[in-house]
Amino acid sequence: MIKPINNNEYSDPLLKWPLRGAAFTNEVGEAMRPLIGNYATLSWAPALLYIGADVYDKYKNDQTEYSPSSRRAFKQALFQGLASICLPIVAVKAGQNLFSLFGFCTKDNISINTKEHINKLAQEFVANGKMHAYSGKDKECIKEFLSIVSNNMNLSDKKQVKYAYTNNPNDINKFAETTIKELIKIRKDLLNPADEFKISNTYLSFEQALKSGQTQNVAVKSILHKHLKQQTLKGKFIKTIGGFLALGIAIKPIDRFVDEVLIGKVVSPKLDNKKDA
Repeated sequence: MIKPINNNEYSDPLLKWPLRGAAFTNEVGEAMRPLIGNYATLSWAPALLYIGADVYDKYKNDQTEYSPSSRRAFKQALFQGLASICLPIVAVKAGQNLFSLFGFCTKDNISINTKEHINKLAQEFVANGKMHAYSGKDKECIKEFLSIVSNNMNLSDKKQVKYAYTNNPNDINKFAETTIKELIKIRKDLLNPADEFKISNTYLSFEQALKSGQTQNVAVKSILHKHLKQQTLKGKFIKTIGGFLALGIAIKPIDRFVDEVLIGKVVSPKLDNKKDA
């Protein structure tokens, strides 16, 4: 646990900053997950190694003396589990969700989380070949996508409430319709390009995909996926900032709460009356 630093008391080097920060590499990764995706999982490796080393050190040593104690190791494992993993992750996710509400300040008037979810549905729509299946049938294509979004945002489905809450259904519908119309237009421009479109980066990327051996259908899908990812990039930056701010604000209060209240006043009094296993 955290020890106060003064001239008369032992100060654990593993719990002093900046070394203590090694325990939070996973939170940094999770804060950046909106931008880096599943690569954030790699950030857990150094954090878990640090936590494992710290727990083992507390089991083996009582400050500077060798004195194995499973009781001391358990308390440190509990501290690290709460102060370095569970509660900071909660803080990061809360910060991301809070900053997601900045989406209501845009013309779309829906949360960033909702925009990302609709774009994810659009990616699945493209991947499943729906755009190709409805080629030349724009109205049917739009109707099918809006139906998918409407069913997926059903407030009676508890799994989807987190995307739909506080959002006006009409605003959701408008954003979904705008999204699918943009995809239809891009697809048409790729397959029947006007002269001015042929010099655009979008069409040049499409040509490059064709030259690399992709079929026309696959190349179109890759361009549409790229477009949808770019549409959510700004929102992901905003959520990442929210995650970092929440983490920076919460780290030290979480450390003190877990160490002084949960461990110090709840766990320690019970464990100290028991013998080591």
